[in-house]
Amino acid sequence: MLCTVVDIRGDYAYVKYDSTGIVSEVAIALLPFGIDVGDRLKFENYEFERI
Repeated sequence: MLCTVVDIRGDYAYVKYDSTGIVSEVAIALLPFGIDVGDRLKFENYEFERI
């Protein structure tokens, strides 16, 4: 599932999933190091990977 980081607030990032359009709150600790707004991610097998 592909998504985009749309906002970062403190220890949480908000990601918008392409397939559903839903914005979800995700702990920064679960995302790749150095993540920034606008980065594209792939969520697969309960892991996020920068693409």
